[in-house]
Amino acid sequence: MVPWEWVEHDNIDTKPNTLRWRLPFRAVRAIVGLLRLAAVIVGGAMATAVSLAALAPHLGDVLTANSSTSAEINLDQLALRSIVYDSNGAEFDVLFDVENRALVELDDISDELITTVLEVEDAGFWLHNGVDAAAIARAMIRNVSAGDIEQGGSTITQQLIKNGVIGNAKNLDRKLPEAALAIRLERQLTKEEILEAYLNTVYFGGGTYGVRAAAEVYFGVEPSALDWGQSALLASLISNPVQHDPTRFPDVADRRRRLALKALLRAGEITEAEFDEYDDSALPITRRVASEWQPTGYFIEEVRSRLLADVRLGETEAERREALFAGGLRVFTTFDPQAQAQVERAIADNLPDDERFFTAATASIEPGTGAVRALVGGPGFALFKYDIAVQKGRPTGSSFKPFVLAAAMEKGFVPADQISGLGPCEFDNPGGDPDPYKASNFGGSGGVVKSIYGQTLSSSNCAYLRLGQVVGLSNVADTAHALGISADMSDLPMSMPLGPLDITPLDMATAYATFANDGVHVEPIFITRVEDRVGNILFENLPAPTRAISDQSARLVTNILAANVRGGTGMRARLEEQPAAGKTGTAQDFGDAWFVGFTPHLATAVWMGNPDARVPMRGVSGVGSVTGGSIPARIWGAFNNAYHADRPVEEFADPDPTRGGVVLRTDSDTVKYKETAKSLCGDPEAEIDTDEDGEPDSCLDPVFEYDPNIGICPTLLEPVDVDADGKIDQCVVPTTTTTTTTTTTIPTDPTATTTTTTPPPPPPTTSATTSTTTTSTP
Repeated sequence: MVPWEWVEHDNIDTKPNTLRWRLPFRAVRAIVGLLRLAAVIVGGAMATAVSLAALAPHLGDVLTANSSTSAEINLDQLALRSIVYDSNGAEFDVLFDVENRALVELDDISDELITTVLEVEDAGFWLHNGVDAAAIARAMIRNVSAGDIEQGGSTITQQLIKNGVIGNAKNLDRKLPEAALAIRLERQLTKEEILEAYLNTVYFGGGTYGVRAAAEVYFGVEPSALDWGQSALLASLISNPVQHDPTRFPDVADRRRRLALKALLRAGEITEAEFDEYDDSALPITRRVASEWQPTGYFIEEVRSRLLADVRLGETEAERREALFAGGLRVFTTFDPQAQAQVERAIADNLPDDERFFTAATASIEPGTGAVRALVGGPGFALFKYDIAVQKGRPTGSSFKPFVLAAAMEKGFVPADQISGLGPCEFDNPGGDPDPYKASNFGGSGGVVKSIYGQTLSSSNCAYLRLGQVVGLSNVADTAHALGISADMSDLPMSMPLGPLDITPLDMATAYATFANDGVHVEPIFITRVEDRVGNILFENLPAPTRAISDQSARLVTNILAANVRGGTGMRARLEEQPAAGKTGTAQDFGDAWFVGFTPHLATAVWMGNPDARVPMRGVSGVGSVTGGSIPARIWGAFNNAYHADRPVEEFADPDPTRGGVVLRTDSDTVKYKETAKSLCGDPEAEIDTDEDGEPDSCLDPVFEYDPNIGICPTLLEPVDVDADGKIDQCVVPTTTTTTTTTTTIPTDPTATTTTTTPPPPPPTTSATTSTTTTSTP
């Protein structure tokens, strides 16, 4: 049987009767060269009588196209979407503006699609030299009859020239240069190269260019997987992508697909049974990719935002948009799809279903590299337009306290140093609001004088407010900034240690990653490198480590925060095998709840609350009032247990041994300490001279209130534990007083105690400026 047959068309796409090659198109390549010359001669003869008069003024341009010495036609600069890759090198998203196009090689396109497009658009493609004279003649006769330009008769080569070089106007001034350039292009490229370029440029509607994007948009498949029915629909879209759109005009699209399938049936490419099967198949009713790019997640939106702000892509925003959305860039990121799925699952499993619309936001960063592995910015862009993890900070509550702790360690204090947690507590706040500033501990606990280590595990508000005064709030702000906090802290509010400032989860995760990295800060990295469309590296983002705090300070902080997870407020974040460190935080009136923690492998911040406003999280089903140690800690623990399941267990580095502890006092408490130490009875008017020797030897009031913030009794009084609970309650006059042996010693260093081995440097003098009252809970 001969490998071709005469095919009679029933006005399918107004194609003429043609000689149809029945072999698969790749088999045709071997003999195309033998047929092209004969086809040109025959086609030219058929068209001459019809078109000579119209072509005469321009015939020279067409006839000399093959011998032209002009520069080659450039089809390389097609607008291409940029492809985004995850940390494994796998494609996970695309970026485009108006034209959604991605290149695909001809060998990666199904034979069904190629054959169908050729049958519908250019059945003589393998035979002509770029111009189908018979088709032109037919089109001219049709247009003369209509008195207007109704059809073009363009070959695929001419369409490629139109799409990539000349434009879309329907007139002879365009058609004749188009024909000349098509003939030249056939000399410049092989048929296969022309067909591949065409299939990558042709428009399929809805901002979709090329078969790869079309296969994704309409069917969610790769172009290599397109079957006859899918190919028939795509081929039918080419002549009129708007009117034949199945998502807008399904009846028209169904008729056009049927015509394409009939052409395939007549050509012997499909059987009657296959025709019926594909003709009855459902049309796509929605596009799987929006005609205008929409973010599929918070991570990709942050990638887009950072690239549009990066001057390395262009000096102006317009230049950067052109490069990003049409430049065919290859963007390599730090995104870990497995980690993203794990954190989303942890949120879904633990977030309560509450009509008050509580949600969670998280950021996860790899210590040492700054690589952002996962990001959840809230409930989704459809519900909330801001990315809480990156753009919209919230009060952090007590999860800010480790920055005060780090500043204290940097000043030379040690975890064994003691400070009062007595509450409620009150501080002079000149120039601030309110003045005085008052605070209390979570649950109304009174608190005691104990080590910084212990005050951290109990998350004492009053202890940390005092520690902030001892260390100096300006030092706390400087330390927080060095660790990775970008929020403005210049007003130095008295309440700073309790976390009243709005800080993003990304900043919190970055700062805690600095603890995990032995005090070395690395800026968060979303994009590792960007390449152009041919693989040249345009720029890279490499870690740029800077020392924030000493490794000893970082290890001391880590040691305390690890103990907090083992047996403090963060116990619900404990991991099955991997050591973890972290701190809870609950802002005023349960409006925001945090858990921020880290392992040697990953630092993660978890925030929970209402994204629109600070809604008290009271009466939540199964929890009651939400604190950082409840749902956020559970989310953190669930995610990190999954994340670390296949990772080696790694211990935290131990800090060097430290000196013994001393009692730390604020400036005002130091003044009171000195006054008390010099006093005999606490009040000069209470002093009495019982033996009338001219020296006071007793006190008029036998009981003096003991102040744990001062830590001593007046000279003539002794401390008493009234209720035998191991804590001093009162200062009382001794039952027997021996005045001849009484010796009073006033320490010159107000922080010195009998437990001191090496005194720390003197606490700095600090003064509060502005403030707002904030109650933080653990």
